[in-house]
Amino acid sequence: MAKEEFVLTLPLKVEKWQADILDKRYELLRQVYNMVQQKLVRQYIYFSQQKAYRDCKSFEQKREFFENHPFHIKGVKGRNGELCDVKFPYTYRSRGGPSGKRAPNGISDFVSKLGSRKIGEDKTLADFGINSIILEELGLHIMRAWETRLYKPKSSRVSYREYGDINSFGSRKINTNFTGFTINIEDRYIAFNTNGRRGQFADFIQLPIDFSREKNGYAREALNGGIESLKKLLIVRKCIRGGNKYYLQLTISGEKPQKGRTLGKGNVGIDIGPSTIATSSLKGVHFDKLADKCDNIEHELYLINRKLDRSRRANNPQNYNEDGTIKRGIRLVWKKDKDAKRYATLKQQRKELYRKQAEIRKQQHLEMANAMLSQGDTFIVENNPIDAWVRRAKETTKTKTGKNRCKKRYGKSVANHAPSMLVSILKNKVLSLGGNFYEIDPRNAATQFDFTNGEFTKHEVSERSITLSNGCSHQRDMLSAFNLQHIVLQSKELKEYDIEQMEADYPIFCRLESAEQERFKDARHKERDALYYVGASKKQMRRNPQEKSVANRHNGGVGRKHCNTSLGNENAEITGSGLARESIERVSQVPDEYHPFGCDPIVLDGL
Repeated sequence: MAKEEFVLTLPLKVEKWQADILDKRYELLRQVYNMVQQKLVRQYIYFSQQKAYRDCKSFEQKREFFENHPFHIKGVKGRNGELCDVKFPYTYRSRGGPSGKRAPNGISDFVSKLGSRKIGEDKTLADFGINSIILEELGLHIMRAWETRLYKPKSSRVSYREYGDINSFGSRKINTNFTGFTINIEDRYIAFNTNGRRGQFADFIQLPIDFSREKNGYAREALNGGIESLKKLLIVRKCIRGGNKYYLQLTISGEKPQKGRTLGKGNVGIDIGPSTIATSSLKGVHFDKLADKCDNIEHELYLINRKLDRSRRANNPQNYNEDGTIKRGIRLVWKKDKDAKRYATLKQQRKELYRKQAEIRKQQHLEMANAMLSQGDTFIVENNPIDAWVRRAKETTKTKTGKNRCKKRYGKSVANHAPSMLVSILKNKVLSLGGNFYEIDPRNAATQFDFTNGEFTKHEVSERSITLSNGCSHQRDMLSAFNLQHIVLQSKELKEYDIEQMEADYPIFCRLESAEQERFKDARHKERDALYYVGASKKQMRRNPQEKSVANRHNGGVGRKHCNTSLGNENAEITGSGLARESIERVSQVPDEYHPFGCDPIVLDGL
């Protein structure tokens, strides 16, 4: 059985001159990536025009075709000097057997031989410290892109990398060391060979590892195995708030250190939707919104994209017709980012907006997953086709007025809330703690099952409340989670539930569900009130400018005409933005019992 592996990321202390050296290597790898992709695209176009390839209907037939039709890359020769055949793309993997050696004639094998590629007149890639192992890892990324292109229906092309898109390079351990790198855990630094030479002629730059942010000793415990436990290292570049930060990413073999978290006991049913999650267990019934702090960035993205379009048109008028349409049939030449500074600044703002959303979303998912661990030790969730939620509807339907109904589904909601990410995070945590995680077939129809009479009744998506045969109504998602909690896992048949246990747990579920519904309604009402008063205060501010008075400042900045408060008067009525401020404070002080997963109180972003 293979040992468990996990990834540890640590920040690096990189000076400006060292960052320039690393950025040069990232750019060279990007150029190699695009060069190899260009050669592969040309070969693919040649093969795709053959009748034998056009007759391939399934992905298996395509794999067999490329096994029998290797690529011939001009200028690359084999070990004996003969023409090098590159099998494309099925045998791309660089380590074919347990010995760790590269499989011959794979794409990674081809890319690893590009160390002698000339950069300028008198230098090669090897002179910049880019050895065959670094190039081999780059080849893996290239072929993953081609696997997606050929064997997944939604993919239509292979993209090239723009400037700044390659943000990692590294090496895997061979025998006892990393080719081109030296890592010292005791002295806390990693050294990179910048010129590819050996012995006294080698030129290393030392990058100190920053442990100052570590609080609970997790990294030190993860590195207790020493260099022997390390399998792979990467130097990763991330753009944060307009500047580059560098990190050391280590793949470690062994047991992952635990942070004192433990699993509860019992089954936990999870019903997950595009933007919400409902859980049911003997400890509690919960209904929450996924990553609620990641909402409402569409308007900001719309404004930035509109500015980008205007800037693009202003900088490249030669590419547009008089009516504003783009020219066709000619080669378009666009100004680069360095020549259009405002355009580059706007792109950076958009990139930072996406980064913030991704970080907040991931942090909220981690907090929610950690809080859910105490609910039980066996987690059950439907393996819903989340990709299908994103796709547009195929059938065209009409509204009551005879207009075509919109075919869009839940694309933005899935993008903002990332339900699949939460499932993956929770699964990894549960399995690492020794629990069980089951992803069952959605054909079990948990939403449709009525345990009071044992029948299945189909409900429309718009039906948020379901009434059982006993006359009791329940929230749709919570009832589905309750059914999943009691599904028979050992059975090979679909739609089998433990009805006896459901009847025993049903009174507990009804009590917990009622308390959760009251909690959720109260929290949403408070949030809605705060948003209402904030909007009212903004309108008031537009109508009445601020007056420079002590009482006006005390009330939050609204006009004196609409402010009837005074300093020292406790019974004075608060209006305008003063009321908005008080409402915000009231929402931020929601007690902990309103948050069953142990998350922070509701905080309204941007206020």
